[in-house]
Amino acid sequence: MSNRLEQYRRLVELIERQLEQCITTDEFAQLEDLIRSDADARTFYREYLDLHGMLHWGTALTDQSDDGAALDENAASVPPDHANLVRPAATGANSTAAQRRSITAIVALCAAVVVGAAIFLAGGPDEQNQLAGVPADPTAPQQPEEAQPELNGVVAEADSNRDRGMANGPVKLPLRNGRDARGGSATPESGTPITENTLVARAADKLPADRRVESGTQAIVPFINEQIQQGWRDAEVVASPRSSDSEWIRRVTLDIVGHIPTAERVSEFLADKRENKRELLIDELIDDEDYVRNWSTIWTNLLIGRSNPRGVSRDSLQKFLRDSFAENRGWNEVVAEFISAEGSADENGATNFLIAHVNNEAVPATAITAKLFLGLQIQCTQCHNHPFNDKTQDEFWAFNSFFQQVDVKRAPMADNPELRQVVLTDRPEGGPTFYETRSGLMKAAFPRFEARSVDESETVNRRDELAVLVTSGEAPQMARAFVNRMWQHFFGVGFTPVVDDMGPHVAVSHPELLDSLTREFVRSCYDVRQLVRWICRTDAYSLTSRFGESNAVDDPSTGELPLFSRVYVKPMTVEQLFDSLLIATGAREAFGSDWASVEKRRQDWLQQFVMAWDTDENDEADLFDGTIPQALMLMNGELIQLSLESDRSTYLDQVVRSRTSENEKIEAIALAALSRPPSKNETTAVRRLVRERSAGRVAAGNAAGALRGSLQDYFWACLNSNEFILIH
Repeated sequence: MSNRLEQYRRLVELIERQLEQCITTDEFAQLEDLIRSDADARTFYREYLDLHGMLHWGTALTDQSDDGAALDENAASVPPDHANLVRPAATGANSTAAQRRSITAIVALCAAVVVGAAIFLAGGPDEQNQLAGVPADPTAPQQPEEAQPELNGVVAEADSNRDRGMANGPVKLPLRNGRDARGGSATPESGTPITENTLVARAADKLPADRRVESGTQAIVPFINEQIQQGWRDAEVVASPRSSDSEWIRRVTLDIVGHIPTAERVSEFLADKRENKRELLIDELIDDEDYVRNWSTIWTNLLIGRSNPRGVSRDSLQKFLRDSFAENRGWNEVVAEFISAEGSADENGATNFLIAHVNNEAVPATAITAKLFLGLQIQCTQCHNHPFNDKTQDEFWAFNSFFQQVDVKRAPMADNPELRQVVLTDRPEGGPTFYETRSGLMKAAFPRFEARSVDESETVNRRDELAVLVTSGEAPQMARAFVNRMWQHFFGVGFTPVVDDMGPHVAVSHPELLDSLTREFVRSCYDVRQLVRWICRTDAYSLTSRFGESNAVDDPSTGELPLFSRVYVKPMTVEQLFDSLLIATGAREAFGSDWASVEKRRQDWLQQFVMAWDTDENDEADLFDGTIPQALMLMNGELIQLSLESDRSTYLDQVVRSRTSENEKIEAIALAALSRPPSKNETTAVRRLVRERSAGRVAAGNAAGALRGSLQDYFWACLNSNEFILIH
C-alpha cells in the first residue's frame, strides 16, 4: 500500500504542475507513464480535471448572476483569447454568488480527491470488493474502458492555454450566452460542434514545445486520411500506389523549398532505411532557409505580381514576408498587417500590398483583398449583382468603403528631406461611399463585412476594423481560403475548382474535411508550418502521379471534382525552373558569387515570361506555359549554355573529372537532373553513344572528350525533358 500511496502522491503533484503550466518534459513523460499504465489513474486524472474545470469557471465567471444571465453587456465582445483572464473582483450580491460557487467547487474538488484517492489506493472496484470480503463476479459483463484520444502516445487532455480546465472526453463546455469559451457556438445547430478531434487538438497546446508539433500532427493527419479514403470508397475508385522515394523527394522538395533536391540529398535519402525518413525530411525542409525564400517569393507574386508596380518597394515587401515566414508568425497576424499597415513603403514592407492596388477608387484593392485573403471573386459585382449567387453590388461597395480612407502620398525622407518616399496613410474621412447602379441610380454604401457594420464616422479607422473582422471567429473565411490555397499548392488542385473562387455557388469536393482542417488551423494559432506538415504527411500526398483504369475517372481537368486518389501533375513555376536549373547544374557561380548578383540575374530572366495588363484589377499574365520562345530559351538560352560549358566549375565538369566508373557518372547526371537513378535503357543508350564517338576519336587520343560530349548530351536532354519541368 505504501508504494500505491507514493504513486498517488506523485500523480497529484504532476497533475498540479501540469495545470499550473510549469511541468517539465521529463515530468510530463512520468505523468504519461502513470496514466497509461493504470486504468484507475486514468479515471482519477479525468475526474480531477473535470472538477478543476468547475472550480476554474466558477471563480472566473464572476460577471454572471445566479441564473446564468450575463451582467456585463460587453462580455460578448471579449476576445476569445482573453476569455480566461481573471476579471476584477465582483461586489455585492454578485460577489456573494461567486463566493458560494467557489466554495462549492472547492468542497467538490476536495471530496473528489478524497474519494478518488480511496478508489485509486484500493486498486479499483474489484479490489475494493475483495478487501470488503465480497468476491469479484467473473461472470459479470465487463464495462469497456472509455477510449481516450492519444497524442503520440500521450492521453489527450483538454487543459489548453485557451481552455484551461476543460476535461477530456464527452464534456460540455461552459457557455456564455450560448457561446463557448472561445467565442464559437458549441451547439450542433451552429455547424461547428465540439468534437473529439477538437479536444485532441486542444490537448496539444499543453504538451512541451518539442512534442507539441508531433502530437498535433498525429491527431489530425489520420482524420484527413480517413476523409480522403471515404471519398475513394464512395466513388468506387482504387487509389494509385505509394510513390517511390525518388519521386516523392523531388516533389516534396519542390513544393516546400521551391527547387529540386541536390544529387547528394537524393542519394542520402534513397540509402536511408529508417521507416520515418519521409516525416523527418519534411521537418528538415520546413526548417531550411529556402523554405522562407520560397514562400516569400510565392506571396510576393500573389500580392503585387511579378512586375513591379509604380511606387512599390519589392525588396521591402519581400523582407517583411521573409521575416514573417522565418518567425512563423500566425497567418491571421500577417493578413491583418497587410490590411491595416501604415507608413513608408521602404520601412514597412506590409504597406506595399495596398500601395500597389489603391488606384481607381480602391476598386483593385477591394477585389484583390477578397480574392487573395477570402478566396472570393467579387470584382464583377462592382457593376451588377452576381449572376450565380446572392452577392450584390451593394456588398462590393460596402466592402470597398473600408478602403476609402486610404491615401498614398510622397513625403520627404526624415534623414534626407531632398528625397521623397511613398507613404501609405489614412485621411479622416467618414460617411458613405456612393456608387451607380446599371440603371443610373446613385446609391450609398456604408462599411460592412458579412452583415457586420462599422461606425462610419471619420474618427474610426476602417482598415483597423476590417483587419479585426476578417481574422476573427472560430473558422473565418480567411482561414478557409488559406487552407484551400495551401492544399492546391501541394496537390495541384484545391477543394474548389478555382482556388480563389469559393463563393456559395461553387461545389466543394470535401466540405467536411475543409471545414475541419480550417478549424484546426485556427486552433493552431494559424501555424503555417504546421499546416504544411499536416498536408505533406497525408497518405494522399505520398501517392504516385501514375494512374490506371481503377482511378482514371479522377481527373479534375475534365471538370470533375478531385478525389485525390493520385497526385496531379503540375508544371514548375518560372522561379522553380530557374532555381532548379541552378541546383542541377551548379551554375550559380557563373551568375556571381553574392546573393544580390544572382537575384538580379534571376529577376531579369523571369521578366521575359511576364506581361502586365492595364486593367482595373491590375492583372498580369504568366507566359510560362510551354510556348515556342520558352522552348528555344531552354534549349539554347544563356543559362543552359553556361551550365554545360566545360571550362567552368559546373556540376557536369565535376562529374566528368571525378574518378568514378562510366555507369556512376551516368547515374550522377540522372540524380542531379531527374532525382532518380537512370533506367537500364538510358544507361545503355549513353554508353552506346560514348562508344560511337570514341570510335572516331581514339586515334587522336580524345576518348575523354567523347565521354564528356556524351554526358553533356544526356544532361541537356534531361534538362529539356517533360520529366524535369513537371512536378509529378
